[in-house]
Amino acid sequence: MYSQGESFYFNIDDEDFELTVLETLFIGDKEYLITEDFDGEHHVFLYNEEDDELEYIDDPNEAISILDFWRDEYMNSEDIGDWDEDSYYDREDSFDKDDFYESDYEERDYY
Repeated sequence: MYSQGESFYFNIDDEDFELTVLETLFIGDKEYLITEDFDGEHHVFLYNEEDDELEYIDDPNEAISILDFWRDEYMNSEDIGDWDEDSYYDREDSFDKDDFYESDYEERDYY
């Protein structure tokens, strides 16, 4: 299994590339890896989890359609989840601004 941010080497057309995983993408029952090389070019791989093997998608039309799907579904989405509704992000601590910036600068434990 490849994770986002992980780097690996792969030989494409007799040239070795160091690729970084940008996204693991599921389309139907297939798992794809969207990767990027040091030149900023994207490469698409089909990942076979059973054999733990990567298959490079060398058909430009197929690769472009997968990249377009990725950009539309993952990159252009305005809804990034329910993070603002998650209580984890609600501040449990609070302080009074005037109390925090007292003129006598006495030390207080605000946490």
